[in-house]
Amino acid sequence: MKRAIPLVIGVIVLGAAGLWYFLRNNPRDHALTAREVATRRLAEYLAQKSPGSRVLLISNPYTQDANTAAEIVATERAGVEGFRKGAGDKLVLEPIAFPELKPEARTNPRAVFIDGETTTPLSFLVADDAFDKLAAQFPQCSVFVSLIGLPRTVKELRCWQDEKPNFALLLPDLRFVGNAAAVKQAVQKGKIAAMVLQKPGAPSVHRGVSEHDFDRLFVLVTPENIERAILDLPQLFPPN
Repeated sequence: MKRAIPLVIGVIVLGAAGLWYFLRNNPRDHALTAREVATRRLAEYLAQKSPGSRVLLISNPYTQDANTAAEIVATERAGVEGFRKGAGDKLVLEPIAFPELKPEARTNPRAVFIDGETTTPLSFLVADDAFDKLAAQFPQCSVFVSLIGLPRTVKELRCWQDEKPNFALLLPDLRFVGNAAAVKQAVQKGKIAAMVLQKPGAPSVHRGVSEHDFDRLFVLVTPENIERAILDLPQLFPPN
């Protein structure tokens, strides 16, 4: 049983990387480049809209385990580095935060239910109050940038109900926010400051990904374009 746990964790966390659809059939380096491209654009937007903001990057807690596969660590590192490049000196970045996991997610991940359709398996593995604890630990941060999605219970969290922090998200599972109308409201109110979603029909990256390929692969959704995004790309949002 104990020998199986690292393998199970590896499978689960690999999905949590958010670019599993690239990793299945394509070289790992393309997936890493795509992730860096996505987070860099997210940071560039935040740097332009809210320069000087204090930002907390929330990353994969399994990367702190010495037994975690190197490719999983590399995937998270690519996301972090992309964001740092996009932020430059316009955002104030706190040390990377790793939310607390549920006890069973550490000892027996198979005991934790994970929706097979989710893009962010860690939404089911982090402790229910993990993000609230981060908000209490980093009250100076006005923006939480989550590379692992939102907790499954996000609507019950104080940090979601309070005015601050705002959230910037990479490939989130928006079903936890609610239907399309609820997502629209969260974005228009600034609770979701920005998010990167997979572009419908995005081409395969097997021929390579360059630093200029964001618009080929992703969509940046912001308060400025949320209405148009819902109209033009309704498949990206939970139905009303």
